[in-house]
Amino acid sequence: MTTVIEKNSFAEPIAVLPEDRVDKSNWNLFRRADGRLVLRCEDGKGETTETPVQVACCFPWSHPFEFISLRDDKGHEQKLIPNLQQIAAPARELIENELAQRNFMPRITGIEAITDEIELFHWKVITNVGARHFLTRRSDHPRKLVNGDVLIKDVSNDLYLIPNPKSLDAQSLKLLWVYLD
Repeated sequence: MTTVIEKNSFAEPIAVLPEDRVDKSNWNLFRRADGRLVLRCEDGKGETTETPVQVACCFPWSHPFEFISLRDDKGHEQKLIPNLQQIAAPARELIENELAQRNFMPRITGIEAITDEIELFHWKVITNVGARHFLTRRSDHPRKLVNGDVLIKDVSNDLYLIPNPKSLDAQSLKLLWVYLD
């Protein structure tokens, strides 16, 4: 069985470990009626605690399925998961869904225009979620990722991804290459 977080184009498929290699320590995750993710832990004395948690990937670009941190509302880490492959399927699915929601990133499928506005560039693009307009600083050039994708950060720190830029139409590609280092 292979699991993929489809909402992130940079995610690679992960192989699921056999059940005998899965972490079965005394914790589990569940979603409350209000939608919050809750970590239930049992200590060695039989006492159980339930803590609402948020999921954070420590290295989202280089290790998207490793070093997953479950943090309480104050940002204190409650559990570090070294590898998603090592946890049981129900908890893994909850974490993958949380990561997909947190890491929402529009994918640019076309570039209509990039105009110069004093110290900013005004981008008009088509994304997988519709047309977008955003501004980038002159000094913030689009960044090529190791896998060939291009990452763009706007002035609001929102991220846009261009998966496989060579698949863009000729005009979009021409506009993009002017701004790449």
